[in-house]
Amino acid sequence: MRISILIALISGLSFLNLSAQDYFRIGVDFTTKTKPADGKSNLTKGKVFYDKYSKELIYDIYFPEKEKWVVQDSHIYKLINDSVYFSEEIPSLNDFTIFHLALNSDLTYFGLDKANYAISKVDKKGDLIVTYWKIPPQIQKMIGSIAVARKDDSLHSVIISSGDFQISSKQFFRDYIRIGGFEFPGTVVQIFYDSEQKENYQVMEFKNIVLNDIQNEANYHYKLER
Repeated sequence: MRISILIALISGLSFLNLSAQDYFRIGVDFTTKTKPADGKSNLTKGKVFYDKYSKELIYDIYFPEKEKWVVQDSHIYKLINDSVYFSEEIPSLNDFTIFHLALNSDLTYFGLDKANYAISKVDKKGDLIVTYWKIPPQIQKMIGSIAVARKDDSLHSVIISSGDFQISSKQFFRDYIRIGGFEFPGTVVQIFYDSEQKENYQVMEFKNIVLNDIQNEANYHYKLER
């Protein structure tokens, strides 16, 4: 469950085609709605900035209160008025965020084809092409299986099962925004399952995408005071 939430936060995957434009930065408005299985719904609004070369992921939140979340290397920092009030070591997953994947045109297979995962099976289900991936031995206790579905050559959904093969998370990618050769899901619906298999929902909506912004460097890099 914890791994799934971290994937969503930062819930949440680089080969460069030299003949195509190099997309290296994205800034976008986001709205996140969460609905825990047992609890109150929450709403968060802000902007998110990501630079694929520095691999800094920065959430500049303005609702429900103004704060900043900075993901650098294998740590997340939460700040209010530039003062860190929370920090935690997390798995280094920035290469598998939708921001990194989209900038590298790797969303189609959720980046698994570039991360030493091998295909175990491919099925066709209606208008979906579903690819099942072999899990590396070192993480099989945490992840039992990953199924990635494509529709019209775009990422449609990802289903991850835990080591005991119970579904731990589902993600659905919808309402694609296309700018030249760049595409990005306007809506990401995520369902996480707790130990009792109760569903916890998170919906992220994105709009007003800005690519390759070189006028606002401070938005994409944050120097933490140690």
